[in-house]
Amino acid sequence: MTERPQFVRLFQNPKSYKAPTFQVFWKSNETGKARLGITIKGRLSSVWRMRLKRVVREWFRQSKETLGDSDFNIVLRIPPKLTMDYPDALKRHLREWIA
Repeated sequence: MTERPQFVRLFQNPKSYKAPTFQVFWKSNETGKARLGITIKGRLSSVWRMRLKRVVREWFRQSKETLGDSDFNIVLRIPPKLTMDYPDALKRHLREWIA
C-alpha cells in the first residue's frame, strides 16, 4: 500500500493483533491480492529502518499465499535500546502470528 486513501480505508474498523515487537492491522480488500504497509514508530537511522523493512517484506513475500486478499499495516515497536536481537525477535513473532 502506498497511498493515503488505502491506509485511511484500512483503519476504518480493522482487525488487529499485538506482539512484543509489532502490532498489525488488517482488513479484507477488493483487489484479490494481499498488500502491505509498514510503519515504524520511533527515530532510527536509515540503515536500521531499511533492515527492518527488509525483514518484514521477506516475511510477507513468503507468507503471501496464507494471507489471502487483505490489506496489512505492520507497525514496528522499536525499543529504546535497539540491538541485533530485535530483527531475530521480529522474525520469530511474525512467524508465530501467522502460524
